[in-house]
Amino acid sequence: HGSSHGSISSCAPAAGRTCAWWDWGAPPRPDLGATMETPEGIESSPFSPATGIEAASTANAAIAAGPLAVGVRLEEATYEELAEAIKARLEKDRFKSTQQMEEVEVAEKSLRENQRLLEEMEHRILSISAQTDEVVELNVGGQLMSTSRAVLCSAEGSLLAGMFSGNFDSGHRRDKDGRIFLDVDPPLFSKLLSHLRLRRIASPECPAPLPLVPEEVKPEYEMLIRYFGLESFMYGDIGPSSNIMARIAELGGVCQSKLQSKELVRVVLSTTGGVPGLNHEEVFGQTGFHERSLENSYGAQPNTITVKFLKHRVRVEGMELRAKQADVQSHMSNSWTFRQGSEAPMHMSYPFSRYELSTGRLPVSGSGVNTFVDEIVWSFPRDFCLERIVLFGRVMTKRVP
Repeated sequence: HGSSHGSISSCAPAAGRTCAWWDWGAPPRPDLGATMETPEGIESSPFSPATGIEAASTANAAIAAGPLAVGVRLEEATYEELAEAIKARLEKDRFKSTQQMEEVEVAEKSLRENQRLLEEMEHRILSISAQTDEVVELNVGGQLMSTSRAVLCSAEGSLLAGMFSGNFDSGHRRDKDGRIFLDVDPPLFSKLLSHLRLRRIASPECPAPLPLVPEEVKPEYEMLIRYFGLESFMYGDIGPSSNIMARIAELGGVCQSKLQSKELVRVVLSTTGGVPGLNHEEVFGQTGFHERSLENSYGAQPNTITVKFLKHRVRVEGMELRAKQADVQSHMSNSWTFRQGSEAPMHMSYPFSRYELSTGRLPVSGSGVNTFVDEIVWSFPRDFCLERIVLFGRVMTKRVP
């Protein structure tokens, strides 16, 4: 209003709301320390119209929590009275925060107690009854079987152990003679039960062999193991059947086509006439070779491929071989033997041709299927030229003494 000075005032336009405004015509307030030259040019000072509004807002918030003395208007309040009002607001907020923290602590304590009760219940469900020598009569898909409760509960923590822990006997479905009825495939359950029995008498020097399961029913058998929660008990860190070289690469954290370079396997040929020895490992890669092959020195005898596993033991359950098209007619044997460890060799064959380059998955069976070994050998009666080899089975890490 034509004056070079101004001051803060307040007003209450409606419903008790207080606002701040700058009176350009009012004399300066030395106690506020504001000096203004013009509305457009605000000199640096501890107080300005903007900070004045902020101060009024802070005071209003304080009054909402701790009102000033009766009869004292905001514009008449001293700094001490405003400070007391703000202090009261802070005390109220602190008290509220303390209450909220106490409520959180109570909720956390309740959660911990519920977790403890849940763990106790789980322990009771999976705990093994003291009467472990009790004989349990089973009707498995119509076939009668008998075993001890200890055998059924030997895989501690599994669904099977929980089912026969003794805590749920009254809830089992039974046949007319009172036997517990399990509606699963009898031959497959029998193999599983036999393995559990062998595990009871096994030792580190003589581990229990895994069941020999025909290739055509292996998916159903694996499903049964997963259903009863026995996968980790039976396989440990071995895991289910898969691509052996891919699994070794995964365990070692390396590229699948560099297993020999990373000293995880060693590939040895009796004679070689194809790719250099340093590249032999690539035959086990994700794609294998292209227009090159792992091959013997054509015409030489004997013709073997030996793979040594340096940090793992394997159990081969199947394989797939792919021949090099350019040489398949003249230099690819249609029969061979495959040996795992010290087991007897298995005779295998496939009618390779320019139109039948890949065997698809061929099952590997025989006495060696239950044994984990660190060496496998192919022997060919004449030449071989392989672009890719895939091994299917299980892998376990060698124990370091």
